[in-house]
Amino acid sequence: DALPISLTCDRVSVTLETFQDLSLPIPGKEDLAKLHSSSHQSSLVKAGSCGEAYAPQGWIAFFVEYFKSWFWGPVVTLQDCLAAFFTRDELKGDNMYSCEKCKKLRNGVKFCKVQRFPEILCIHLKRFRHELMFSTKICTHVSFPLEGLDLQPFLAKDSPSSQIVTYDLLSVICHHGTASSGHYIAYCRNSLNNLWYEFDDQSVTEVPESVVQNAEAYVLFYRKSNEEAQKERRRVSSLLNTMEPSLLQFYISREWLNKFKTFAEPGPISNHDFLCAHGGVPPHKSAFLEDLVVMLPQNIWDYLYSSFGGGPAVNHLYACHTCQAESEKIEKRRKYELEMFIRLNKAFQEEESPAVIYCISMQWFREWEGFVKAKDSEPPGSIDNTKIAVSKSGHITLKQGADSGQISQETWNFLHSIYGGGPEIILRPTVATTDQAGLQTEEKIDVETRNL
Repeated sequence: DALPISLTCDRVSVTLETFQDLSLPIPGKEDLAKLHSSSHQSSLVKAGSCGEAYAPQGWIAFFVEYFKSWFWGPVVTLQDCLAAFFTRDELKGDNMYSCEKCKKLRNGVKFCKVQRFPEILCIHLKRFRHELMFSTKICTHVSFPLEGLDLQPFLAKDSPSSQIVTYDLLSVICHHGTASSGHYIAYCRNSLNNLWYEFDDQSVTEVPESVVQNAEAYVLFYRKSNEEAQKERRRVSSLLNTMEPSLLQFYISREWLNKFKTFAEPGPISNHDFLCAHGGVPPHKSAFLEDLVVMLPQNIWDYLYSSFGGGPAVNHLYACHTCQAESEKIEKRRKYELEMFIRLNKAFQEEESPAVIYCISMQWFREWEGFVKAKDSEPPGSIDNTKIAVSKSGHITLKQGADSGQISQETWNFLHSIYGGGPEIILRPTVATTDQAGLQTEEKIDVETRNL
């Protein structure tokens, strides 16, 4: 959430935004002193932001770290970078807040919260600063935890309380060099043996945890950590080892099962990735059905279903006849439209001087072509010529340089009868019009001569 607050009328404006990664600043000495100060923390808490991130730190520890920074440079943690990102911004001066309630520019504050954290969290540290004439790299070491990164201080208060907010490091990308040149390496943890490896081009070597902790991190990948999810996996493994003969076999989504094996929060069982709305298998998925499903004994299915819910339960797979009939109908429509267009366009190409030429948007035509050639499953919407049309003196003409194609009147009528839309853009060839006018003049002269 982005939450601007007017300091005049206390109006709170909420904006929801989806993020792919968190791009965090690296605070300097003055920024760190401000972040760690008690007055700044209290203001953050009042604003509902992330002051809790520094709650455990006492004054003695703060002064120790502060004086150490004068000799060895600032000691920056990943928690500092997160706090700097989520701290409130004052909206004043040239950056005043346009209040919807007051209908005026007001002083305000803006801060961010997270409604829902992803399973894999990508954190980017802003190490490169680009000015107008040059670029620089921030080489400050940022310490980060390998396990137990707690993001609870940055979670919105109205978000689900059961959400997992603890993360373990999965991998880290490092940049060695300057702002103008350098080399990238990565450290990744193997989930099978829990060991760390360095990936440097084609070279892969095992490294101790201390090497990873001292790395100059540029991009970090964290994964949600949940001990309860690991216990659930161990219970399922024990059930598989003590498997009893089952009268029924159930099918479950391979995609969801992979989530169960790796995610901290796999969510409810979802078998809709291999089922249609009618409960059967869609015709286009029958050929690779084995890649989509896994067969489980009844006791495993019962345990997973009772633990996670969802569904639906499937113990028999069959091809859906309703979807098959719809598929055949669509295929017949594709064939009809394509053959009719080819026939009409061939006649148009053979016509030497057509009296009327219609224009059609190539953007819409490409969508239609993708449908009739079975590249896209859904047909396009109505014909949309608005981007290639321009109105001049009350008449609609073709915009200069527009992405358009030329078709015959018969082809336009055919496509328009199926899809509708518009507007109509008609070209009347200049040469053909001139020849026709000359022909009419000659016929008129010939009639007048005979009359004489």
